[in-house]
Amino acid sequence: MAQDPVRCSLCPEVVVIHCGSCQVNLCAKCLSTHIDRNKSLKHEIVPYTSQLVKPEAEIQKCRDHPKQQCDLFCQDCSVPICSRCLTGNHKRHGAVDLEEICETTRSTVKEDLEELRKFRKEYEKVVGESKEELAKYIEESDKERDSLKELGKQWHQMIDKVIDKVGKDMDEIIQSDTKCLQDNTEEIQSALQDVKDSIKANEDILQDDRFTRLLSYASKNDAFRIIPSRPAIKTAKIVPVNVKEGDIIPKLIHFQRSICTKLPGYSLNRTGDVSSISTKSLLPEPELIATVKTNCKQLKGICHNEDDRVWIYGTDEILREVDITGTVQNCITAISKNSQKDIAKNKMGEIVFSHLSDECVNIVREGKISKLLDLSGWIPFGVTFNADDDLMVCMRREDYQESKVGIFSQGKLKKEIQFDETGKPLFSASRNNMYIKENANRDICVSDWNACAVIVLKSSGELRFRYTGNLSRSFKQFYPHGIVTDNYCRILVVDRKNDCLHVIDRNGKFLTYITCSLQDPYVLSMDPDENVWVGEYDTGCVKVIRYLEC
Repeated sequence: MAQDPVRCSLCPEVVVIHCGSCQVNLCAKCLSTHIDRNKSLKHEIVPYTSQLVKPEAEIQKCRDHPKQQCDLFCQDCSVPICSRCLTGNHKRHGAVDLEEICETTRSTVKEDLEELRKFRKEYEKVVGESKEELAKYIEESDKERDSLKELGKQWHQMIDKVIDKVGKDMDEIIQSDTKCLQDNTEEIQSALQDVKDSIKANEDILQDDRFTRLLSYASKNDAFRIIPSRPAIKTAKIVPVNVKEGDIIPKLIHFQRSICTKLPGYSLNRTGDVSSISTKSLLPEPELIATVKTNCKQLKGICHNEDDRVWIYGTDEILREVDITGTVQNCITAISKNSQKDIAKNKMGEIVFSHLSDECVNIVREGKISKLLDLSGWIPFGVTFNADDDLMVCMRREDYQESKVGIFSQGKLKKEIQFDETGKPLFSASRNNMYIKENANRDICVSDWNACAVIVLKSSGELRFRYTGNLSRSFKQFYPHGIVTDNYCRILVVDRKNDCLHVIDRNGKFLTYITCSLQDPYVLSMDPDENVWVGEYDTGCVKVIRYLEC
């Protein structure tokens, strides 16, 4: 009996082509209809073959409304729901399109898989180095044993007891050190195996079309990002001592114990590059460790310098460098008609600040102010330097109808970021402030007051996500202001209306609030110990807060 041909997904005609992006089969007539219905997608059109047939998409019925198909995902409850649920058990909850979050998760799985493969190479490298260290230690330890035996022959029976005692002590230490190195090697080998298992699991997910596996996916990459520390053990040494016969017992041998130190763990970023990383966890309750009274009128900018000093400025048009006691160490008059908007420091220690009325960015060199960038027609707001020491500037057009981010290298425009892949503006059009910071993974993080959002972009300018506050809390509207990041890629942003900071992870997941009696927080800076310095607009105070475990 002849098999019935595969039909078009939109009509009864026989299928001739396949859309790989949407996983639908089409006849020639329905191709244009399918593309018109989904104009926002990039369609991968290929000739149809039987190998392209995949299992039918999984359909899940709503738990609360069994007759309804799940088409949304509740972000507060982390479960699939239907549209009717928004008026019932999930009213006022944050909800996104189910298909969209599946695609986002699939994209995360692909990115994680790519990163895991890089992790595998680095773990394999570390395992190899650890084995070499172990072999070297055993070889040198064997040489030291031979030295000890030679000394024993020289002193004959008179010192046999002493040699035996030292030999036992040394064997215990060598055994302990060897076990330490072996255990560490096994630990890293185990971690390498976990990475390989995760790679296999991610590959399996990508080959499985059931969205339930995607929804239950939990990335393990952050756990693998930190390469475990390794012991660096200096071999125990036998140190002979020249003594007279009468002093032979106490002075026969000076035994130098082995020295064990820790080589710090390190981070692998998304490009595979190695860098230092914070391994500190969030404190259950952040601590206010200092309140710096600056006498600054309406503090609007802050930038940590060094040795517990910060540069600040306010409406009195003076750039001040103050220490943690509030004592002014340096000051520069910056006449700008109260139009400074943000402040940043490059790797040379030079300060730059944005200037609203002159539509430029100024730089302070050897105590003198000069123009670094002329942005005629565009008003600069937030400024920061990225890992390449390029200056990143948030700008709004002088009529406040457009906004963008410019990246400048040595005073020349290197890149502009303004629109998403569909041509829509990434940032709001308004007079309100924008602040910017590069994350440790090279993401570009922009706080946009008027958009009530933190916009996070890849270094290429592609939109990763928007954070619009923690919807499950009954706070006032989220209006973000100053922004910083830490070495673990966490993002800290001022919520000025609610007198607090939001802490989110690199993927936009809310982690915690920081309050610490903040009053009108405005701008942020981070010191090398990863304490956050919060500038308060009305009080002119700077509050130093520890939010990570030591």
